[in-house]
Order: sequence, then C-alpha cells, then structure tokens
Amino acid sequence: MKKLLILICSFTLGISFLNAAAFAQSLAVVDTNKIFEQSKHGQSINSYFEKLQSEGIKQLEQLEDKRKKADEQKDEKLIQNLESEIQATAYELQNKIQNQQTVLFTVISDKLMNVIDTYRKDNNIDVILHATETASYNPDIDVTEKIIQEFNKIEFDIQKELKQ
Repeated sequence: MKKLLILICSFTLGISFLNAAAFAQSLAVVDTNKIFEQSKHGQSINSYFEKLQSEGIKQLEQLEDKRKKADEQKDEKLIQNLESEIQATAYELQNKIQNQQTVLFTVISDKLMNVIDTYRKDNNIDVILHATETASYNPDIDVTEKIIQEFNKIEFDIQKELKQ
C-alpha cells in the first residue's frame, strides 16, 4: 500500500512539474519602450517630430527677430501684432505636434500590438507580458529583439497615416 501511495504521489508530483514546465514555456516578455526606441518606425517618428519642432523653433525665432527690430524702431503697433503672432504660432505648433503625436502613437501602437499578437500565435505562446511590469524574469523568455525584427518588416508611412 505504501508503495502504491508513493507511486501515486510521485506520478502526481511529476505531472505538476511537467505542467509548470509547459506553462513556463508558454510565457514571454517584451519591452515595448525598447521597441519604440530601437525600431525603424519608432526612430522615424522621433526624427519626424524633432524636425517639426526644429522648423517651428526657426519660425518663432524669425518672428522674435522681427519683434526686436520693431522694438528698436519703437513701433508699438507692430510689436503688439508680432507678439500676438508669436503666441498664435507657438500655440498652433504645440497643438499640431500634440494632435499628430496622438494620431501616430495610436496607429503605431495598434500595428505593434498586431505584430506582438501574431508573433504570440505563430510561436504558440500563451501570454506575452510587458517587461516593465514584471518584477523579475529569465532573459531567455525576452522576445523584444525578435518583435523588433518583425515590427520593422511592416509598412508604415508617417505622411500617409497623418492624411487619414
């Protein structure tokens, strides 16, 4: 009877370990922040906004130069008009950047989630967790680099997305 009980316990314990091992293999971790920083799409979006901001700053600097000249000439009406134009231009630029960030971030996030989900399905992974929300994990289950490779393959055109 003891032998049967030991055999049943061993069998049950063995199945538990097999289930735990199978479960561990069906988990993966991904760092979406790293994907946005290192993928070609994330970098192109970053460059786009840096260029947009740089162009806006140049425009504001030109207006400020005009305002300084008007100040030297003591042209109060022109100074007021230029100050209003500077404020309006800064406000428009800020709104444009915020609106475009919202559009592009929404589109690129949806595309990334589709890539992650496809990768999960294609690789028979049950769950992919976000790396920053995981206290600790084995680096062997980190699929971030593989997701970056797949994500870089998808089509993404900033101008096309902003026109839609």
